[in-house]
Amino acid sequence: MDEGVAGEVAARAVPVDAVGLDAWAPALRGVRVVGVGAAAHGARELLELGRRVVQWAVDELGTRVVVIGASEAGATGLDAAARGLGSPGDAVAALGGWEYDTREVVDLVGWLRDRNEMVAPDDRVRVVGADPVRPARSVKALGAFLRAVAPDLLPGARDGLAELLDREPDERPLRPAHRDAVVGLHQEMVAGEARLVAESTPARYAEALDHAWILARAAEVAAAPRGRPFPSAEEAEQLPDTSAPVLRARLVAEAVTRAATAGPDAPAVFWAHDDLVRVGDPTTAGRHLRAALGEAYYAVGGLFAHGSVSAVRRRLLRPIHPRPTTHRLPLLAGTAEAGLHDALGGGTDERLVDLRDAPGELADWAATPTTTRRLGSVVDSGQLRARTPVVPAREYDALALVPRVHPAWIR
Repeated sequence: MDEGVAGEVAARAVPVDAVGLDAWAPALRGVRVVGVGAAAHGARELLELGRRVVQWAVDELGTRVVVIGASEAGATGLDAAARGLGSPGDAVAALGGWEYDTREVVDLVGWLRDRNEMVAPDDRVRVVGADPVRPARSVKALGAFLRAVAPDLLPGARDGLAELLDREPDERPLRPAHRDAVVGLHQEMVAGEARLVAESTPARYAEALDHAWILARAAEVAAAPRGRPFPSAEEAEQLPDTSAPVLRARLVAEAVTRAATAGPDAPAVFWAHDDLVRVGDPTTAGRHLRAALGEAYYAVGGLFAHGSVSAVRRRLLRPIHPRPTTHRLPLLAGTAEAGLHDALGGGTDERLVDLRDAPGELADWAATPTTTRRLGSVVDSGQLRARTPVVPAREYDALALVPRVHPAWIR
């Protein structure tokens, strides 16, 4: 990064604290959804950055909907905990997977619970999941409702619900007959609203219908053809809309849009991994959010320069539920994060740089292809050293840089 660009980066960068975020707020005028991404799941400082943005948005922007890139079904427990029903720790543990089962996420849910206790019901913050995977909580909740209210609806969908109970995202595809039965159950519940409300209450029916909607979406993704794991951007552009990666991304975007538009006019925050937040190929939810919302979707890429992160190391004969280990990652010269790190003079402060309407040389840099580091929850040695192509201004509206990261506090 040359001196002219570095100077513009330094002039535009704001610290990720209350004062700096207040200075960033004008860039969010007219925004409906603020996506806050993280280039690695298991990085403590990236989780803390997301938590800080969420808390600021609630306090200063009036955000009343927080959408996380975790299981839709599991996040119903987070929402209950944020309303004082159950403990934040138990709710986070029930999400499934280790990526969100961290002290940082528990702290956020606890903060939301404490805040919600002090305000009127209409002013409480909702927590919504967006990912149509790991639907066990919805299977159990819907099963309990139907056994008590409409047991005649259960037999046709029982096998499909059982198949979804403990399903992980990478399992073999769900049989089409089971998918159709679960989708059909949701349709029957919509058609039978009058009867189901009369046999229960409007609130119980609405909650059960939400679980049925979640399960219908989970069944669609579970039955979709998988395709090759980790496709390149070029390969992803060729995937059919019915493939699992594209369908899953589109349904995540639908869940985010649904939650955001059901709330007040203040922007919702969508907090997830960069591969969901960024505006990339069709397997990114950001691509579908930009198509649906246009400039009312604002994507923040959370990058890190160097440090250590937690991730599961991919092995041929790994345990069914492997635990993540620590991986040390040096600064990769020539990457977007290395350029930002140099421009900001190194140091330890976390900074955010708005890329919308950037001045000349910074706009040129942001529109130029470069590379970045992006790590999922499972990695191999090659991915730890890999560089992912990126055009910053095409995929993000802002970049947030954490100079050094440490492993997340996994519980």
